[in-house]
Amino acid sequence: MLKKFITSLLATLACISALAQAATESVDYDVLKTPIPQLHKNKVEVLEFFSYSCIHCSHLEPFMLKEMKSFAPDTYLRPVHVVWDDDVYFNLARVAAAVNSTGMKLQADPLIFDAVFNKHIELWQPDVFNKWAVKQTAFDGQKLVKAYNSLENSAAATSMRKMGEKYNITSTPTVIVGGKYVLKFPQGFAAGMKTMNELIEKVRNENSAHAASTRKLPKSIGASLAASANR
Repeated sequence: MLKKFITSLLATLACISALAQAATESVDYDVLKTPIPQLHKNKVEVLEFFSYSCIHCSHLEPFMLKEMKSFAPDTYLRPVHVVWDDDVYFNLARVAAAVNSTGMKLQADPLIFDAVFNKHIELWQPDVFNKWAVKQTAFDGQKLVKAYNSLENSAAATSMRKMGEKYNITSTPTVIVGGKYVLKFPQGFAAGMKTMNELIEKVRNENSAHAASTRKLPKSIGASLAASANR
C-alpha cells in the first residue's frame, strides 16, 4: 500500500514539474495575430530575423547553430537579415544572402560575427568583404564571393528588406517558430532554446492534427454523397 502511494506521489510530482517547466504564453513566447507564411508547408520553420551588426544576435548564434545541427528532417532554419538602411544593413544583408544561397551558415556565420565584433572589420563595405572572404580557409571563400557578386544577390537582400518591413520587425534577434510563436528569451538564450524546442514540437503536433483532419475530409464528403444518393 505504501509502495503504491509513493509511486503515485512521484508520478504526480513529475507531472507538476513538467507543467512548471513548460513554456508559458506571454512569458516565454507570444502568438502572432497574423501568422507569417512558411517557406515549406507542413514542416516546422524556425524563422530568425537577425543582423550581423547586432551584438545580441552574435550571442544567440552559437546556441542557434547548435540546435540547427540536431533539427529533425521536418524542421529547418530560415535566416532573414533585417535591412534598416541602404548602406550597412543592406550590404550585410547581401552577405547573409550569399551565405544562405551557398549553404555555408554553419561554417561562415561564426567567423563573420567574429570579424565584425572582435576584429572590427567593416564587412558591410563590399571591397572589404570581398578581400576578407577570399582569405578564409574554414569555408569556401571564393564560392561565397561569387554568390555575393551574383546578379541574384541584391534581389535576395531586397526581399529580406521587404519581409522585415511587411511584418514590422523592429528589433533583433526575433525568432518565430511555425510562423506564429515569437520567442521572448526571458531567461536568456540557453533557456530560450528549450522553449524553442517545445514550440517546435507544438507546431509538429498541430501539423499532424491538421493533416489527420484533412485526410478524413474527403471520406466524410464521399460518405455524405453516398448517403444522399441512397435516399
